[in-house]
Amino acid sequence: MRRTRPAAALLAAFLAALALPTAARAEIVRVGYWSSGVSLGFGAVLETGKYMEKEGLTVEYVKFPDVNAPTKAMAAGAIDFAIGASAGTAFSVIADGLPLSIVLASQVADLDFVVLEDSPIRTMADLRTKKIGTSPAGSATAVITAAILETNYGIKAGDYQGVPGNDPRLAQFLAQKDIDAAALRTVTIALLPDMKLRKLGSFREEWRKITKSDAPPVLGVGLMRNAWMKENPDGPAKVVAAMRKAYEFGRSDKDAVARALREAANLNETDARPTRRSGTASTPCGWSRPTSPPSARPSRSTRASAP
Repeated sequence: MRRTRPAAALLAAFLAALALPTAARAEIVRVGYWSSGVSLGFGAVLETGKYMEKEGLTVEYVKFPDVNAPTKAMAAGAIDFAIGASAGTAFSVIADGLPLSIVLASQVADLDFVVLEDSPIRTMADLRTKKIGTSPAGSATAVITAAILETNYGIKAGDYQGVPGNDPRLAQFLAQKDIDAAALRTVTIALLPDMKLRKLGSFREEWRKITKSDAPPVLGVGLMRNAWMKENPDGPAKVVAAMRKAYEFGRSDKDAVARALREAANLNETDARPTRRSGTASTPCGWSRPTSPPSARPSRSTRASAP
């Protein structure tokens, strides 16, 4: 009897020890995104709806003020998943051998080339020698803009001046006539009814001329660290499932998306509300007015999954 009791106690302790890692082994994922554009919309919906948590993940959200910062953070191992990393930059760093993988396309290029209504510029070919506003260098938008201008109109990089900025800043530049034209997201254009813009062309139309295909160009991708995928073999499927559910929710309940954006970016109801024109993978999207330069440090918010 004296031997039996210690053996039983040892067995119970061993079983309890086995149970502990299961609770502690909750898959933790650090999700990073740009605090503007479509990334902001997806991030806001994911956070408020707790879609990652509902898939059994423990989540830390990291917001960045620069469009290329999430990809840089991925390369440094600071985050595990970027919601809308620039497609061009993602392909470039993977080609350079960084241990990252593209797991889904999260944003298509739903942009128009626009000018002010009274602009003398009438066609895309007239953009030669002009100042054109687009996303910062290294972004997929800038790369696709350059490809469209050179391939379809013979306008090389040295034939025009690219002016970088996010959508609200570019709209401001255009209104002040600091630039001649801009590549703006259709949702941004819809939020500027008083600005009197004229469309020269769209990314979709121009991309179709290049590829002879109806598939739109991809701007943003879901980028994931290979090490995290190896450590959490079930994690990637959970992340993708959460993204898909957030997207479907955004398609079906645009009022809820608007509320999430109002909370995430301090937008008024009109600016936060998604439009019917964004019925693509970029449905949960947002737009923010020009503000003073944000802090260079990313902001963090941690959400833990239920036990």
